Amino acid sequence: YEIYQCDWSSDVCSSDLDKLATTEALGGAESLNVQALTRVSEIIDEYQLPAHTMGFGIKGCINWRSEFVRNYRDYKDSNFKASELSWLWSLNRGIMTPPGQDDQWLISLAHGQREIDILVEDFRGLAEALRG
Repeated sequence: YEIYQCDWSSDVCSSDLDKLATTEALGGAESLNVQALTRVSEIIDEYQLPAHTMGFGIKGCINWRSEFVRNYRDYKDSNFKASELSWLWSLNRGIMTPPGQDDQWLISLAHGQREIDILVEDFRGLAEALRG
């Protein structure tokens, strides 16, 4: 068993990263994130949940507040208990996202369509449990 260690300042490591993190690969990850955001937003609308999605690049999140967050006061007005419930719901179903005040995710180059489907269907299950 060998652990690959990379000196981030070395040309070899930079070259390896350049081979993996191509414009196409990063674009694919961003496309998956847009898909996740869109599908989760559709579920929010379908079940009339007091939440909305936000995303940037390969990061996305669900904020449990009906109106979009424009500033810190808006953010502090979010329903953090609903966010915790959503996090625990997912965690109990094998989906580990960063704990925080909103439901965040990060799409990596290792993620594919299967992982997006799992994320979205997990959220659909929560929506059905809340509104069903």
